[in-house]
Parts: sequence; structure tokens; C-alpha cells
Amino acid sequence: MVTEKALQTLLKGMADLQDYGDHADLTITCGSDTYKVHKAIMYSQSEFFKLACRKHTDFGGEFKEVQSSIIEIPSRDIDANITEHEDFNWNADAEDPKCVKLMIHYLYHLDYLEVETANLKKKDRLEENFDETHVLKEGLLIDHAKMYAMGDKYGIPGLKDLALRKYQEAYEHTSEGFANSMIVIYTSTIDNDMDLRNVIIKILSKDMNNLMSKPQINQNVKDLPLLSHTLLCKQLKLSG
Repeated sequence: MVTEKALQTLLKGMADLQDYGDHADLTITCGSDTYKVHKAIMYSQSEFFKLACRKHTDFGGEFKEVQSSIIEIPSRDIDANITEHEDFNWNADAEDPKCVKLMIHYLYHLDYLEVETANLKKKDRLEENFDETHVLKEGLLIDHAKMYAMGDKYGIPGLKDLALRKYQEAYEHTSEGFANSMIVIYTSTIDNDMDLRNVIIKILSKDMNNLMSKPQINQNVKDLPLLSHTLLCKQLKLSG
């Protein structure tokens, strides 16, 4: 049984590896950002990086990333081999330099946006003015939706689970960015990935009249067929 002290020592050691870059053997680039990381950390938590770091692949030969120890994100060569979602647009807003930075931070700390999350929990939701401008703002809900999508794309189950929990907890304190987070959730994950989508359905069903009076949320329901279908089925079930 792992003790709390042992776990904290391990986490500190992993964090130090990122902070100081000792023994780094892999470079990740995203736009102008460059990260010196460790294959063992990446490989052990992410299916994407596991394949990228593997010397021989099931597809034959080697990826150029294996030969150079440099991975460029978005990396279309790797994406084409590890994703089964050929119709999926991985250029969605979920994949941006900020999210890549947070993803790498998670792989070393098993958390992300720690300070922002702690500060949000001190906030009283009653202080908010739930208006159209408010739900359209950028905010932690969008960040968590994007990180959920990143966890899905890069095969990091722990990140997906954490992002799901953080989204649910964040909504208890703020609705900031809710409308835009809906779009991220429904355009950045595959159709049968329902965990975070079910959270959206639950939120909408619980406060239908209020939320549907917001033009952008109303428009989202019109523009996202799977959302509107699931929401309709939910309402029929509740009324029946």
C-alpha cells in the first residue's frame, strides 16, 4: 500500500524532472513552444506518445519522430496512424499551444490549473450574473472541455477523468464560458464518447427554461444534432 508521503515524494520527483530537464530524451514542439521531456513519462501515460516513442510499430518501419526524438504537435504523420476517426477534425480549438502545455504539465504533476481551480472554489456562484455575455466568456469550463478532448486524442485516461471531474466541480461555482464549452465538447470528441456530453445534458435538463433563453445556447442546440437529439430523448423520458 502506497503511503501519502511516498506518493508526494514520487510526484515531487516527477515535477523536478520537468522543472530541471535532467535526463530529458525527447523534444516536443508546438508552434514556438519547445519542451524537453522524458520518453518514460510520456510513454507510460499516453497511447499517442507510446506509439511515437516505440522503435518498431505495428505499421512497419519507424516514424521519423523515433529517429529524431522530436515530436511536432499537431503531428499528422502519427495522427493518421493512431486515430480511427478519419472524418474527425483534429484541428478543432481543443488542440492549441496552451492545451499542449497543460497536457505536458499534467503528465508530470497529475494535475493542471491547480491555482485557478483552488481560487474558483472560493467563489460564490450567487455572485455571478448569468447573462449572455457571461456564458460566452472564456473560462475554466472551456479549459476543462479542451483538456478532456486532449486526453481523448492523446490516449491519456487519467487526464480525461480529471478534466471531467474538474468540469463538473467548476460548474458548481461558475457558468463562465458554458456556451462555448458546449461547442468544444461536441466538436472535439467522437460521437459515442458520452461522459462529458451527459454532463451537458444534465445541466441543460435541470435548468431548461433559463438556459434555452440564452441565444447562443439556443443556437448551439440547433447546430449540434446529437445534442438536440439526446436532449429531446431526455425530455421525453422525463415527461413519460
